[in-house]
Amino acid sequence: MNNFTEHLEFSVPLTKDAYRKAQKFSREQQEPEKAQQVYRNTLAVYAVNFYLDCMEVETNLEKSDRWNPALRSLLDVADLPVKDWGKLECRPVLPNQKICHIPAESLSDRVGYVVVEIDEEINQAKLIGFASTAPEGWLEISQLNSLEQLIYQLPGGEPIQSDIVNLLDWLKEKYDVGWQAVQELLSPQLRPAFRNVELKKQERAKLIDLGIELDDRRVVLIITVQEKDEKTVQVRGQVYPTGEAIVLPPNLKMSILTDTDKLFKEVTAKSNDEFIQYEFDAQLGDSFDIQVALGEASLTEKFRV
Repeated sequence: MNNFTEHLEFSVPLTKDAYRKAQKFSREQQEPEKAQQVYRNTLAVYAVNFYLDCMEVETNLEKSDRWNPALRSLLDVADLPVKDWGKLECRPVLPNQKICHIPAESLSDRVGYVVVEIDEEINQAKLIGFASTAPEGWLEISQLNSLEQLIYQLPGGEPIQSDIVNLLDWLKEKYDVGWQAVQELLSPQLRPAFRNVELKKQERAKLIDLGIELDDRRVVLIITVQEKDEKTVQVRGQVYPTGEAIVLPPNLKMSILTDTDKLFKEVTAKSNDEFIQYEFDAQLGDSFDIQVALGEASLTEKFRV
């Protein structure tokens, strides 16, 4: 299931004007390290401002903390105020950098973070990803959201999908609303082998209600995620009956869909099937849907790694 998601990025040419402005602000600083910090922050803000201008989104550089000489010298800030939204933080990184550190002064009063790769060898800044928050004070480059997530949140953008389950959060024991411990929804007699003792493995369950197609009965969707290596996880989807039922309704389907709604795999319950399942590998950044359907009724859950 590699390359499920096309990760949107955006490249900005670093012009002489951009360099002049960055050099002007950096020359105000007495310490070389601070001068370099201000220099890269300025280029990052320039790149994000250029991108938003292309998107016809109005910004106000003059109201940013970075525009204030005193704050620029005292703080590590790279904020860009966006009209009718708030301050967007533009954090520079170098090529091949794996972690983007967020300074303490930029952890509050921000509507999001855009990470910008600065490559002066080719005079280019690349917007490589977006995050709504940075609660731990840093962002892992490989786990950044695509710029599409930024587009959806910009004023006038399309509503963002707020119900996407991030499976990496489960490995940190951070679970989404509606997803419960398996033993809370499934009888131990139906799944006697259930044990969750392996490291970097988590299972959660959710009730799926397909209404009259199931005679108002529900089934349980169980998702298991296990870390295989730094870039790969194993995902298993299972569907079990609930209540007094011991087998699934015939023709109940579980489908794995790509983020473009293309069918990747479909499993169909046969007569006397106690459960159905499918297991696959997913890479960091992959998005996919799991759909449970019977007849005309269906319910879809969205996931991201």
